[in-house]
Amino acid sequence: MDFRKLPSNSEGLLLKLVCSENPTQVLRKQYNGLSTQQEQELDGIIRELKELGYIDVKWADNEPYFVILNNSARTYSERLAEYNTHNPTNATQGKKEKNTIFISHRSTDKGIADMLVDFFAGTGISKEAVFCSSLPGNDINERISDEVRSALKSSAVNIAILSHDYYQSAYCLNEAGVLWYEDVPVIPVALPEINSGNMYGFLNNEYKLRRLDSDTDISYIYDTVSEAVSAPHTKASLITYENNKLRTRYAEYLKVRELPPGGSDISIADTIAEITTDDERIVLYYILHENVRKVSKSTISSWLNKCEIRGVNVDNAFDLLSSFDNGALNNDTLEFGIDTFRKYSANVARVLPPLKKCVDQHIELAVNIFKKIWSDDTLDINIRLFVAYIVEERMRTFGDRWMAEGEIENIRQWESKNTLDSTLSNNYGSCLEFFVQNELVYASSWTSYGNPREYTLFPSLQELLFNCPHKIMEELQKVKDAYHLDFPF
Repeated sequence: MDFRKLPSNSEGLLLKLVCSENPTQVLRKQYNGLSTQQEQELDGIIRELKELGYIDVKWADNEPYFVILNNSARTYSERLAEYNTHNPTNATQGKKEKNTIFISHRSTDKGIADMLVDFFAGTGISKEAVFCSSLPGNDINERISDEVRSALKSSAVNIAILSHDYYQSAYCLNEAGVLWYEDVPVIPVALPEINSGNMYGFLNNEYKLRRLDSDTDISYIYDTVSEAVSAPHTKASLITYENNKLRTRYAEYLKVRELPPGGSDISIADTIAEITTDDERIVLYYILHENVRKVSKSTISSWLNKCEIRGVNVDNAFDLLSSFDNGALNNDTLEFGIDTFRKYSANVARVLPPLKKCVDQHIELAVNIFKKIWSDDTLDINIRLFVAYIVEERMRTFGDRWMAEGEIENIRQWESKNTLDSTLSNNYGSCLEFFVQNELVYASSWTSYGNPREYTLFPSLQELLFNCPHKIMEELQKVKDAYHLDFPF
């Protein structure tokens, strides 16, 4: 099979797995603390590595439990070095006169352009290779200047920063027409208020939007630009660092960014006044944050559990949100009304912050509940023994009903390995019930009758127990010592 250089994000993950002593543990950690969008992006990277034959992954309860590195993964670095030797950056024909990265944007969005310039510089692409169109006089209805025209002629790749302001500028729309006409790649980078439903002109919804809060999109931008200008090879670790820095900087920018007068024809109050319950607000936040119009109940429930958002009635939210113009609810899937969706998504930069406040008010981390219970020093000793089992065996899921027998057998093996009596295996049911009642776990699998058959530790508690503080470890060892089984021989 011919060698194919991986995109920077896929290459970074592959090399991280190859260099680790425990690839499975490394891959599991990649999922810690991810948003739903980031998790989907990581799933896509893993699929790509599997399809190309680099790795194989076995899954259980939506988590990797075994990672296999194929020989092609272990030899990737060697083949990459050979590939770079036979494909030097100066061997590309016809690129000498096409070596500029052209960024088209409204002057009010100069901050975004500056971020991209710094990102490219951080990944080894010279700032001198970048030309930004925010020159004096370019923000009014004037002809494209000679300087801009010259830069466009030499551009190897064009980036357009699309915003409400961009589409309101006749000059920017003229510039967009030139980008559309030029026979070089065009990368539309969208600010939050722009989506495929409100694009128009030359840069319309025929183009896939890229966003600076997405690892995948930033990696795509880097890969496309670096290839277009024949940039020197950069270490995956450096690209990952600059990627994270750009996302952080972009998030901070959005916090203080204000849409200009006329940027929206409705106020925040008018926009969300018709959303009267927290259930609706929280589900609407997910819809707008992920930029989707259709969402299933299982997807929302999974997101709520991963983010530890409590007290949300998803059925009520779906019922109420489906009542908006031509919305629908079919087979536990909400289809939000198209006109309402476009109204909200066009104002997403202004709508999301108040919705986010509502989300934050419903977040209650399991780790804080556990710490309070632990510090009160009232925990039954059997529960402490159960915690010791979780910590040492790194248990995330716990069977109930007919699945409880398998869990009890696992506990018996742990007891035997540690020379403990059968206290925990005899009291597993009451220990699990304690975790359920105190909301330290959530139901993650159900019987055909809708009864929970398996529970999963909330993410924040997983993080604490799988990186257990030394003080707690000492207490757990004392508990184990108390249940140590002394043999008569």
